[in-house]
Amino acid sequence: MIANNSRRCSFITFGCKVNQYDTQVMREHLATNGFREVDEADTPSTIIVNTCTVTETAYREARRFVKRLGRENPNARIIVTGCAAVSNRAEFLGLPNVSAVVSNAEWGRRNFPFPTPHSPLSTRISYFKGHTRAFLKVQDGCDLNCSFCIIPSVRGGNVSRKIEDVIDDAKRLADNGYKEIVLTGVHLGSYGKDLDGRSGVAMAVEKISRIDGIRRIRLSSIEVNEITSELIEMMASGGKLCPHLHLPLQSGDDEVLHRMRRRYNTAQFLSAIDRVNERVSGAAFTTDVIVGFPGETEEDFENTLEVCRRVGFSRIHIFPYSHRIGTDASRMTETIPPAEKKERFWILKKLAGELMHNYYKGFEGREVEVLVESKDSGAKFSGYSERYIKTVVLGDACPVRNFSSRECDENLEAGLTVASISNGVKVGDLVKATVTKVGRNYVEARA
Repeated sequence: MIANNSRRCSFITFGCKVNQYDTQVMREHLATNGFREVDEADTPSTIIVNTCTVTETAYREARRFVKRLGRENPNARIIVTGCAAVSNRAEFLGLPNVSAVVSNAEWGRRNFPFPTPHSPLSTRISYFKGHTRAFLKVQDGCDLNCSFCIIPSVRGGNVSRKIEDVIDDAKRLADNGYKEIVLTGVHLGSYGKDLDGRSGVAMAVEKISRIDGIRRIRLSSIEVNEITSELIEMMASGGKLCPHLHLPLQSGDDEVLHRMRRRYNTAQFLSAIDRVNERVSGAAFTTDVIVGFPGETEEDFENTLEVCRRVGFSRIHIFPYSHRIGTDASRMTETIPPAEKKERFWILKKLAGELMHNYYKGFEGREVEVLVESKDSGAKFSGYSERYIKTVVLGDACPVRNFSSRECDENLEAGLTVASISNGVKVGDLVKATVTKVGRNYVEARA
């Protein structure tokens, strides 16, 4: 057993919502075993770094960070976990003060990197540090094997959690005051297929909807060919499932999609969008797009721009293609020069801003509901609407006229709502406000 005077730990997380959930699992496990979480500046004895390897940039960023930690914390034990712990285990083990590199799969097969009485690591959580919206992982791994993606080789195939365990997590989160649950997974749409042969996403939404205290449920990301009629009807009914879908497009050209080994074409993608729009008023669609995939021509890229226009995405996450050794795409020879990838990135980014603005214009005069997630001393609040519009809510001490668009740009990376409300609003509240004005990347509203 570790001596009591060394039970100070710190966590650093890179990457996606799944990683953030995994960190929370470790946080609660160590707290159960008598550890106390402290900031890095408070000289932790153990630092756990949860890494990402989805792109080469993500891996290099994590490696630089771990190297710096070793220099600045010579007496700390550094434990590296997450996806890069699999893809680059040897590199991390060679860094100063790294005492263990633990893959996600190893959690269930062995003790934690040091003895703890409550082992092995559980997969359950009861709160979500630093968040008002709680991420709830329902599955891990992916069976799709897209040609550009390294994640299946480091996370493995689809493994779903039992629905009883998912519901137990959701109930604990509701008991601790969380009003919005974000269902997440490496491949969310595959949830349940390894248990009974069919997707269980709609079933999970339906069961979580019954829990008192949960007011909103959001899907983190789902493949376009996994949008079922049940999910569409849940959004259309005005129930707890948010009318927001994050649907990774990746490319709007059929030949590029084929080389990526995506399991849909552009016609199928657009048809699914139409199905949702027919039933769900003002549905928000966000997406991921890779620019500069090997062999992508100017015409291919123009096709992507056109599909984005036709969908009218409210937000687009843009990724210049990243060469990941070990993927099939890494062996493709028709690479795109970095300067050309950069140019396409900025062209699509400009279009993304225009599409966001157009989407927000449709909310003038309409009511939005905002989950207040943070607050400052000047009675200013921020959060997200049900359609994932980034929101800033102003109290009486901070009137709308004093909130400049430049401040919006500096403090928030995406569109936002500005509402004037009373000082009685607190973090975790749901606030309704009517949109009165649309800015470049935000809207103003009044409660």
